[in-house]
Parts: sequence; structure tokens; C-alpha cells
Amino acid sequence: MVFEKVKNVIIEIMGIPENEILLESHLFDELDADSLDMSQIILELENEYKIDINDDDFSSFETVKDIVDYIQK
Repeated sequence: MVFEKVKNVIIEIMGIPENEILLESHLFDELDADSLDMSQIILELENEYKIDINDDDFSSFETVKDIVDYIQK
């Protein structure tokens, strides 16, 4: 499941407890992600799924669900 992979990447990079990461979690307001965290998360997901996430899409991600939806399409 894509959500589980995204969640595991966030846990690995940011050290956030698993139970704090929900599909609806806001990346910046709730999870306190910064631009470096997001760059690392996106790079890891690009490698995992063999995709290229362009800068416009990258900057539109606000929640964990935004990332999951992008990968699933």
C-alpha cells in the first residue's frame, strides 16, 4: 500500500512516531517538515517508485494524502 510506504519514509527521515502520521496529517503544520525533510522524502519516493516528481507538484503537497494521491495516479 502506498500510504504505508510513504509513512515509513517519513518515519525514517524525520523520526516521527508511526501513530502520529495519518493520511490527513499536514506535512508542515502537524509533522513540522521543512524543505530539507521534504526534499529527502521526495527523493526517496522517486527512487522507490521510479517516478519523477516535478517542482510544481512537489510544492503543492500539503498533506500525506497529497503525496499518496500523486504516486497512485
